[in-house]
Amino acid sequence: MKKTIIILITILISFSANSQKPNKKKKTQNDAFIEMMDIVGITEDNLGFEPKGYWTRYPDPNDIPYKVLAFNDLFAEPQYIYDFVKVMANSTDIFLSEKYLKSHSDGLLKVGYYCGIRNATAQFRPYTASLWAELDIDEPLLSAIKEIYAKTNTVYRYNAMGVASDYPLIEKDLRKAIEQIHPDVQKYVARTVLNLLDAYHFREIAMRNVDWEDAKDCWRIRRLGETQFDGLEYYPQLEDAAQNIDMNSIYYAGMKLLQTSERLADSLLYLIKTNKNINWKNQNLNVITPIGRIVISGTEDNKHQYSDALLVVDIGGDDTYFGAVGSTPSLDIPVSLTVDLQGDDKYINEDEFLPSQGAAIFGAAMLLDVSGNDEYKSKRLSQGAAMLGIGILADMEGDDTYDMWTSGQGGAYFGIGLAIDNKGDDKYTIWGDGQGYGGVGGIGTLINRTGDDHYWAEPFSKNVFRPDYHSKDGKLNYSYAQGCGVGRRGDITDGHSWAGGMGTIIDIDGDDIYESANWSLGCGYWYGIGFAYDGNGNDKYLSASWTQSAGAHFCIGVLIDEAGNDEHICWEEQSNGLAFGHDYTIAIFLNRGGDDLYKLKNDGLGYAINNSQVFFIDTDGDDKYITATGKSANLGRKEQNISKSNNFGDMNIVHNSPNSVSIHYLRSDQICFFADINGNDSYIKMDFETGEESDDIRMKNGSELFSPPAEKIKLLKNKRYFGLGKDFTNWDGVEIEYFRDKKDD
Repeated sequence: MKKTIIILITILISFSANSQKPNKKKKTQNDAFIEMMDIVGITEDNLGFEPKGYWTRYPDPNDIPYKVLAFNDLFAEPQYIYDFVKVMANSTDIFLSEKYLKSHSDGLLKVGYYCGIRNATAQFRPYTASLWAELDIDEPLLSAIKEIYAKTNTVYRYNAMGVASDYPLIEKDLRKAIEQIHPDVQKYVARTVLNLLDAYHFREIAMRNVDWEDAKDCWRIRRLGETQFDGLEYYPQLEDAAQNIDMNSIYYAGMKLLQTSERLADSLLYLIKTNKNINWKNQNLNVITPIGRIVISGTEDNKHQYSDALLVVDIGGDDTYFGAVGSTPSLDIPVSLTVDLQGDDKYINEDEFLPSQGAAIFGAAMLLDVSGNDEYKSKRLSQGAAMLGIGILADMEGDDTYDMWTSGQGGAYFGIGLAIDNKGDDKYTIWGDGQGYGGVGGIGTLINRTGDDHYWAEPFSKNVFRPDYHSKDGKLNYSYAQGCGVGRRGDITDGHSWAGGMGTIIDIDGDDIYESANWSLGCGYWYGIGFAYDGNGNDKYLSASWTQSAGAHFCIGVLIDEAGNDEHICWEEQSNGLAFGHDYTIAIFLNRGGDDLYKLKNDGLGYAINNSQVFFIDTDGDDKYITATGKSANLGRKEQNISKSNNFGDMNIVHNSPNSVSIHYLRSDQICFFADINGNDSYIKMDFETGEESDDIRMKNGSELFSPPAEKIKLLKNKRYFGLGKDFTNWDGVEIEYFRDKKDD
């Protein structure tokens, strides 16, 4: 009996020991990030935030609607953010590669899934859009159009008093219009028409519970981005529609457009290459169907302007498109596809209330331009944009220019907006709310795979009036661009708080330039997520404040640059960025390799305030850091040669926390790391008024700075503050486990 009791006690002790919460990761030798955690006395368990319902005063994430799927988990485990972003980058690089596209016709579908659809819903897999079309052998296109009439319960053959009417004769007119189209072209277009009919069917399913009056009211909302960040205007009809619409049916329609467009383009291009007997100049058709107009144009330089297009196929020529193109022009035309195969084309839309160039409201729409140096010019909700829909712009090759006002170039609200450019040296210009912008409940992604590209969001309010009160005299704009997720902060107005979406910009290769003002380049706000990812190339990042891995109020902001000699400059006096976070922000800045320049006049380079976690990491290279000189009254320093900004693992300290109404401070760790790994680095102080430079006396090669210092921690009620700035010299360890490409493991 005694022996049995001893055995039981041994088992219980063993069970108890094994039941303790283990460290999620064992210490890895020569991992710089883990060494920094060891130095300040934390483990992986300290990373991230998991808010609780009993955190009084904290806006409980369970009560904030429209969060993207990944938010809660990435907010709790930021060490997996790099892997999450890398999946999107890898999908872009792999599925848009020339090798893949030569042997597959689903590259756009794959990229659209990994960079858009999967971030909005987990109920799809990226296998296929389930395209299915049974064609009539003799008259494929006529039969496909006839199927539209049948499926929409529209009269196809008129009759009266028991006999067929003499007029109108729909089938006769259609047959005559179609007869000049080559049978092989008919076959490919007919298959696409049937796929679009299927997409239309699912859009109708999606709208089954949406009040039509709400839909009409929502249609003309065009200043959503400008009015939601501080809850300036509440649209109850928009929330009703967002709650009642079946978005998965909308996304399914979008998946069909992604796949059928690429199949159509590949089939026709193959036909152009192999069949020399087709008179491509004479392949022209323009007919009306119950769900939209079908247009085929040959190789002339054509002008297109339609307010009701279901499908536009242009074979070649330098064409000009006006108005809605590859977009939903009205609630009555909810599915639209335009495919242009060749030519230097112009897409022009002057109507700010008309979605265009791959944009959708309450529907699914896509514009695919296969080749040519093209020009895109529009105003609002364009160039890969959506509101309660899915809109896609895909340009596969050419040196292109994109210019618009707001809400586009990969921007969305309660939906998905994708702007995809595969090859060429491209230029993007926008006022704001775009270039990878996730507005309320939206997934907005701009993808540019290769080329030397230039991204511009107008910085100055004197040119475009979008003044940010964080800037001096309001001279700088809210950009909300280049990887930015922005929600509706209703806690200070009407209590309707909506989570921001996910805004992502991905550029795989090329020497690129990014220019913006405030709130940009991997920036989040109010449960929003912003990702900026750049692969290879010597890049320039020129922005002002709340930028380059930054955010405020329960959000995530990330900038990743994988290679190259880069310049990261926050040029305005009131500049916060380069790993800066306020009020429960996760900010990660990662620059791998290269001799890089960093220039910042204010707070950042690993600076956290009010319970945030920020991580600045530069691996390898001879880097140069320039920060501002001057007395630092806010830190109580008297030295003359110390930055007036807060950098290199610094943080603010709330001395009286926890207070009687802020229990969440008891459960939150503030962490800020600055790490430069290897290289002969320069840390410079600059007087930005005179240009005078001097060496930094705090930070240099081999430095190790703690914030707060040990003697200060002893005086604090709450000791959950962990700040470290460290320059690693002669580092011979492995890559940082959390921030390396694992696809080859």
